[in-house]
Amino acid sequence: MKAIIALFILTFASQSFSFTLNNNFGAAFKNDNVKVSVAGNTTCTGITPEELKSLIKPSISDFWNSVSTSALRLKDGGFSASIANIQSGFLCPPTDSTCIAQGATIPPVKDIIIACNNQAANFSNSSNVLAVTVPNNFSKDKIVGAVILINDTSNAFYSLNRNEQISVIAHEIGHAIGLGHSENQAALMYYRTVDMREKLGQDDVDGVSYLYPVKMDGCGLLGTIEETKTPPFFTTLGALVLMILLSELGRLFKRAKARASL
Repeated sequence: MKAIIALFILTFASQSFSFTLNNNFGAAFKNDNVKVSVAGNTTCTGITPEELKSLIKPSISDFWNSVSTSALRLKDGGFSASIANIQSGFLCPPTDSTCIAQGATIPPVKDIIIACNNQAANFSNSSNVLAVTVPNNFSKDKIVGAVILINDTSNAFYSLNRNEQISVIAHEIGHAIGLGHSENQAALMYYRTVDMREKLGQDDVDGVSYLYPVKMDGCGLLGTIEETKTPPFFTTLGALVLMILLSELGRLFKRAKARASL
């Protein structure tokens, strides 16, 4: 029994997470099926709208849709309807009154919208910023829609090769679905650009599984983990430890019963 408890403590202590959330209340999309679309009226300096749209499928299939422990399934939505101010408007969080007061804001959207934008203030007036993402539509503690803007004030994004552009879009989608930056260099959500990122790191997997957990049916031990947002590692390990403890208690009960019958 002591050996089991020691293993339990050591395993929990050795597991750490570097992922963060992009909002202070852990918001995620309420619906696990989310469309990713390019704004129908966007124009870009260094890439055609069709080329931009072609980046969606690999950015979701090669990255976020590959996680079996996550219920999130992103879909290529093609082109959306036209969106006001998408080309030069300000992208403001719903609670940022200072940003909203500037006028010409991009309106709240549904699902995830990608567009090019030439409003330098959205990119902190920096030509080095490749893109910016802001969930700009919430319903209580759930994300309804998010906007990904490609920096059209510089050539930074357009100078990347296709694989690098895909990884940038995948990174920004990570922000759109509720994830912040990671300090783990192996993660797609690492806070700095890493060349030739082709897959998610374990920290990305942990993060998306935390926000969009798969419901565990059948054994009845885990219940609906979606409501508690407990990281899947802890819930799975907890169930395993519980089963081991129950088995050990059963063995001790049988031994006690056998001794009592002597």
